[in-house]
Amino acid sequence: SRTIDDRTLAEKVMPLQQRIGELQRQLRDEKIPVIIVIEGWNASGITMTIQELVRHLDPRGFTLSSIGSPAGQERTHPLMWRFWNRIPAAGRIAIFARSWYSRALAEETCSPGWERRVDRVICTINRFERNLSDDGTIIIKIFLHISKKEQKKRLLERETNPLTAWMITQGDWDFHRDYDAYLPVIETFLKRTGTPHAPWTVVGATDPNHTLLTCYSAIVTSLERTLPKVVQKKTQEIKTRSRFSPEIVPVARRSSAPDQRERKEYEERVFAAQKKVRDCQYRLYKRTIPLAIVFEGRDAAGKGGTIMRLTYDLNPRGYRVMPVAAPNDHEKGHHYLWRFIMNYPNAGHITIYDRSWYGRVLVERVEGLCTKPEWKRAYTEINEMEEEFRNWGGGLLKFWLEVSPGEQLRRFRQREADPNKQWKITEEDWQNREKWDLYGEAIDEMFAKTSTKYAPWTVIESDDKWYARTKTLETVADYCEQLLQ
Repeated sequence: SRTIDDRTLAEKVMPLQQRIGELQRQLRDEKIPVIIVIEGWNASGITMTIQELVRHLDPRGFTLSSIGSPAGQERTHPLMWRFWNRIPAAGRIAIFARSWYSRALAEETCSPGWERRVDRVICTINRFERNLSDDGTIIIKIFLHISKKEQKKRLLERETNPLTAWMITQGDWDFHRDYDAYLPVIETFLKRTGTPHAPWTVVGATDPNHTLLTCYSAIVTSLERTLPKVVQKKTQEIKTRSRFSPEIVPVARRSSAPDQRERKEYEERVFAAQKKVRDCQYRLYKRTIPLAIVFEGRDAAGKGGTIMRLTYDLNPRGYRVMPVAAPNDHEKGHHYLWRFIMNYPNAGHITIYDRSWYGRVLVERVEGLCTKPEWKRAYTEINEMEEEFRNWGGGLLKFWLEVSPGEQLRRFRQREADPNKQWKITEEDWQNREKWDLYGEAIDEMFAKTSTKYAPWTVIESDDKWYARTKTLETVADYCEQLLQ
């Protein structure tokens, strides 16, 4: 119920408006991304607050996302997918007029049994915000609070005004009717997601002047307090803020096939497995189950040939292959998981990753392309991401193709001698071979920390290509059958 007169507002808000422009330029120069979340009750003044705020920001440096019900592809992906799609690049500001909080309330608490899902949703949100904060994103969250009586007053005013009547829906009145039921749920969300790296500012929003001044003050104060810390911690090790300890499934690297058979027999088994995988593809589509298949492995281990056999009989409209190379400048401006999450399979579709997010703990680690704190905390970030994908209902297969040093050398020389295969061999491949043992250490640690019960690694012995292809396709077919049960 606090109020501020127009004269006081003008005196106090002007220096804040000037300061927020200065901070925006500093954020751009330091390449620090910022997320500003404006949440609140219906008719609490979210639009008014954002309208006033953006007037004093350079429009070239921010994006505004007004979040409503999911549409199109958003319906076929997990809750947080559409928000990963909107996270800001380095040096930019992303403003959310409603966010993952409103959608979690609307999508996760609107059906029976929602109480059981609250813990999971809050955990997902906290992980999302922690990952972005650890990566250098400043997160500012504001909740505009009004009473049930004030909300009814504003809804009636808008409904009786011909220019704003279209804004009020039956859903708004339904939400108002259940105000008292939603209040403790909202309080739970605010309490349990107000973390040191992403705290909430709750603003009494009955008086527009008080709302505006408080929001400006909260944003400027947060940026002034947090920005120097973010600049400083770029060179410091950050302890992963998580107690997530998944059950690990032991796995060992092997390159030699456990049995030797005639190529003809392998070809027959590959052909049979291709038919099974094709049938499973249609059944996955019918059941709207997404499937992600990850291929990692040594250079020349046969990933490309195996993927070709896997997709040979699939309907091309139901799968896609994502070949992963070094991130471009735009991708480098985002969290490293961003480009992979953006390529999650739609419900009922298959995405095959030819190399993946594991580059952070393999090539980026060994080649010094990321800092030690970054690749050390990546194990937890990856495990959490994979767990959430599985909890959403997706299937996840992870293949490691292992080849011996001698067989790799033979294939390298074969590629150099064959004009049709010379494009496959690069100077980088030879350089990676010189770091065989360093990569071996990284691979073993990756297995030890990410071969989880819900997403274990499958090692494919790849010295014999036909054995490797057979085992891979049969594993995919068997996994899909289990997924469909």
